[in-house]
Amino acid sequence: MLCLMTASTFCGCRHDTKEADQQSDSAAARTEITTEAEKIIAEDVKERKAGSIVTADELKKIGNTDALFYSEEISDSVFARMDGVSFGKGCVVSRENLRYVRVLHVGFDEKTHIGELVCNQALADCFVSVFKELYEESYPIEKMLLIDEYDGDDEKSMEDNNTSCFNFRRVPGSDHLSQHAYGRAIDINPLYNPYITAEGYMPVNAGAYTDRSENTPHKIDTDDLCYQVFVKRGFFWGGNWNSVKDYQHFQMKD
Repeated sequence: MLCLMTASTFCGCRHDTKEADQQSDSAAARTEITTEAEKIIAEDVKERKAGSIVTADELKKIGNTDALFYSEEISDSVFARMDGVSFGKGCVVSRENLRYVRVLHVGFDEKTHIGELVCNQALADCFVSVFKELYEESYPIEKMLLIDEYDGDDEKSMEDNNTSCFNFRRVPGSDHLSQHAYGRAIDINPLYNPYITAEGYMPVNAGAYTDRSENTPHKIDTDDLCYQVFVKRGFFWGGNWNSVKDYQHFQMKD
């Protein structure tokens, strides 16, 4: 009886193993095809213009979106957009010390958009990490395009609620270079989080959002996820300044 059971079990194991191997080979083939399809879609997304939407179906097919959050050296095509605009004459940071960052972000329309920014190379990995975390938490950012799309005009970019980082310029009303000129500062949803001084505020269309005691939409304060994500990585928040309030602004500590 023991021998019969052993033989029967042995035969059954051989048959099951063969069938399992066939199923495993088939699954491996399917995985390889799926993985290749994912790569094709992901590469297509990388080639799209910033601001483009990545559909829910595409995201489902891609699966892991880590490859869509990255930084790289400033390519010739990106520099052609910047040269003479955000990268103006006398720029204090070399092209080699800047990085182009591409990320995904959730827009105000609740869809996934492709975002882009240029920053100091020392902060590139940090920005990738920041926006990966914000994306995973579905934090809404309306637009994220190079400020060169606005001819390097900070006011126009803010009026359009565009999130941006590098721009070789001075602090408004000052001869001092902004930390944006070094690629070490970023403005998030600037229309809803204006720059406020004793003389007024920027952008000019942000009047409805200057009273920070009001529960205005997309408001950054110390309870906001955006504030928490940046500050825990060592950034200062302009909303904590005394002489002026820059609620959109985060810059890395010196």
